[in-house]
Amino acid sequence: MYFNRLLLLLSFSLLLLGGCGSGDSGRTSGNSTVQPFTKEEKAFVHTLFLTEYLWYEDVPNQIDPDTYKTPQALVAALRVNPPDRWSFALTAQEYENYANQKSFGFGIGCRLDFTIDMVHIGSPADGKLLRGDQIVGINGKSINYELLQNLSQQLGKSATFSVIRGGEHIDVEVVPDYYTFRVVEPEILNINGKRIGYLRYDAFTGTSVDALENAFTAFRQAAIEELVIDLRYNSGGTVTAASILLDNISSGQPGARQFYLDWNENYKSRNETYYFSTEVEPNDLNMHRVFFLVTRDTASASEIVISSLKPYLGASNVITVGDYTHGKSVGMNGRSYGSNYYFLINFYTRNTNNETVSFEGIPPTCTAQDDLSHQRNDPDELMLHTALEYIRTGSCP
Repeated sequence: MYFNRLLLLLSFSLLLLGGCGSGDSGRTSGNSTVQPFTKEEKAFVHTLFLTEYLWYEDVPNQIDPDTYKTPQALVAALRVNPPDRWSFALTAQEYENYANQKSFGFGIGCRLDFTIDMVHIGSPADGKLLRGDQIVGINGKSINYELLQNLSQQLGKSATFSVIRGGEHIDVEVVPDYYTFRVVEPEILNINGKRIGYLRYDAFTGTSVDALENAFTAFRQAAIEELVIDLRYNSGGTVTAASILLDNISSGQPGARQFYLDWNENYKSRNETYYFSTEVEPNDLNMHRVFFLVTRDTASASEIVISSLKPYLGASNVITVGDYTHGKSVGMNGRSYGSNYYFLINFYTRNTNNETVSFEGIPPTCTAQDDLSHQRNDPDELMLHTALEYIRTGSCP
């Protein structure tokens, strides 16, 4: 189980960029001690790149590992870019925080103009700040990135946000703190006499599996007729969670291959195949069509789930709404040294037809903008509305 937790189909760079003055990356609040980046550890990282790394033959040979002062700087220098935009290093604490859905701060993500696009479920901002709020100031000061970052780390100290909501200026108090966030939020929508399951799924964490199973239990009990899965900011996560989601969606091919992991030629013994469960669980659905809400932030595990369904449901029944996805058809097997974890690209992910997702991403079936003027589960939100219109008419609006 521990090994599976470290097999990641994740674009962690997206996760790190998703925060907006909060600890959404899972980083600690600055109280941890930075460990020395030793010569031995640098040699360890270099060896990983020359052996286990998927593109080991193309690693730059002019790099002197001893000249790099941080793990991430060395990883960035050694990775083969293009195509590798993803290999990264982080501390053990950062990884554990992500894996256990723990963070600190306000719990928001926002655009460059400080319009909030995401609020972590269960964070201090949840129920207070809303998607679509544009932050114009905090504590009477005009908004800027440094102010937001600094206040997010003053844990337990209330901050007054001045935001524009629906054309009106309002003040909202939020107290940054440590929190455990949720990544699963299901809802049953009754639209034009149809029962539609809507699932917001923000990350394929190992600790999300129970909530994921509960969501599908609710869908099964409600006898949903259509399924919409919102992956618009889901940058990926564990292989195991991706496999379980596939089981939940489609129970019509017990024992069939879902996808497999294809290592470099020296490590083919590590290739691994994931299968649909041979036993149908009480909460497993047998959907014949699925809608996915996607953006350029939809990556990795999200993409292999979409790709893996197409051979079984048919490409015309796996409908993506939004934009191209991120384009990450590769994954990592985390390795640790001292207090650091190293996630280097180790393998391609391939569906049962030996197909990988293009580095350009999965093109949308129906194009739709991410509509910040509505909450994600609002039937009038443009991406969700487009999926619902497709359900109603059989085509993109």
